[in-house]
Amino acid sequence: MRVIALGLAMLAALGLTAIGLPQVWYPMWFDQGAFAACGDVLRRGGVFLRDCWDVRGPLTPALYALATALEPTQPAVFAFNLAWQATSATLLGVLAWRMFGSRLSGMVAGALLWLTMATLNYWSVAQAEGFANLCFIAATLCVWEAGRFIDRRQTRWLFAGGAFAGALFWFKYPFALYAIVLMVWALAQRRHIGAAALVGAGAALTTALGSAYFLINGALEDLLLHLSYAIANFHNKPLDERWAWLTGLFWVEITTFVQIGSTPTAGFKDTVPQVQSLGRGYPFIMLLVALGAVRSMWSGTRREAGRLAVLWLLTTMLLNLWQGHSYRYHFIIWLPPMALLAGAAFADLRPARLIARLAAPALFVAAVAGQVLAMWPWMRDAYDNVVVQGKSPHTLHLETKEAAQLLLAEFLRDNAAPADRVAVFSDTPVVYFLAQRQNATRFPYLRWADESRDADVRAALAEAYLSDLTRNPPRFFVLSRDGFPWASARFIETWKGMPDVHRFVEDNYEYIGENGPYILFHRRT
Repeated sequence: MRVIALGLAMLAALGLTAIGLPQVWYPMWFDQGAFAACGDVLRRGGVFLRDCWDVRGPLTPALYALATALEPTQPAVFAFNLAWQATSATLLGVLAWRMFGSRLSGMVAGALLWLTMATLNYWSVAQAEGFANLCFIAATLCVWEAGRFIDRRQTRWLFAGGAFAGALFWFKYPFALYAIVLMVWALAQRRHIGAAALVGAGAALTTALGSAYFLINGALEDLLLHLSYAIANFHNKPLDERWAWLTGLFWVEITTFVQIGSTPTAGFKDTVPQVQSLGRGYPFIMLLVALGAVRSMWSGTRREAGRLAVLWLLTTMLLNLWQGHSYRYHFIIWLPPMALLAGAAFADLRPARLIARLAAPALFVAAVAGQVLAMWPWMRDAYDNVVVQGKSPHTLHLETKEAAQLLLAEFLRDNAAPADRVAVFSDTPVVYFLAQRQNATRFPYLRWADESRDADVRAALAEAYLSDLTRNPPRFFVLSRDGFPWASARFIETWKGMPDVHRFVEDNYEYIGENGPYILFHRRT
């Protein structure tokens, strides 16, 4: 029996791995390109914000630098991401087992988290949210484990939980809210302020370590400007607009995440069919979440675990609301607590009624079927292209709608020496990574020039852009045409709206032609 069980476990592991493998050959989108560009700078010894600016925190670019330490390629990043998600799913399985006292709960929770992460669309993988989930899980596990002890081990677990929660700040600033939530939880469970203080001390430590990084590298001023930008962009909506967004657009975005956010293509390759069967499993996952919440709250022995899991899920929802807008990949932080609560539905499969005993297994089978069906065309496509036809990642990239960025990167790599710098005035930061040519400025994209809602912050960033440009004149200055990389993009207007930058380029560069949707300028000798 043990041999059979081991064999089945190995088959399940291989099947779950196969479902996620097509991600290795995805092209990078805007966010991954920004992380990769900054990761490249960090890998070369640069400092985040001082040498490469992104709206989010430094931990995701640092992970990209780690992923590309041996080979700076897109498949290296996505393979690293899959390994990270496998680790997160395993740790969530351990957490579910510890919280609900059932190995089956752990296996269900881990499998569902892996499946939901493995079936995301190409612009949702390797995001800050996906990487941050590991810290959310680790923080929750540590605080939960602290409840098993009354000696110094409790102190260590609480402190470690706070440290993981504090690290979330350096993925995205609003994620620090979870440290406060865990402090309140520790206070409520332990009935003394010392427990909350230990969680807070751990969070303060990782926050201080991150701040020390900027201080030591002379980038503290850049960090403060970055925080000003974040505050202006995330906290500027009046309550009535937020309420309208909550009751309208927010629910549209949740539905769209299920319908499109979990669709692997999301428009980058139209030759692979999109499977709509079973709602990609999400309706059944949501029903499992509800069932797990009810069953855990109903049980005296698992009520505390259920409350913590629900609190975690509500916190992730609040984080989305707090940001005041919601891109579909923002919902990724919901997936671990949802999988955890789904696992809770399997903590006790002995209800008196047969229908109650079958409810959770039936919902799980339907959820898995929906997830696998969504990914099956992509598994088949990857097998046909990579194994049967033997196509390289380069060829596969050229067959997608993101090919224009690769073609520009190849032009820059062929026409600029490794020591030359280039500047792409657009929102296609992946070009720097693909070309392996250094950015003349610290800004891998220019969205901030249009979206910054604080005029003073925008002026400071524009001044930094011009300063970098004049200090490190690029060999090529590149603009993207209207409507690229998305329909509303107008970077020619943005460029002209920065008079000093426009004048610098007009005075020192000459038009030499086009490369797909890009307009090329070469520095005059």
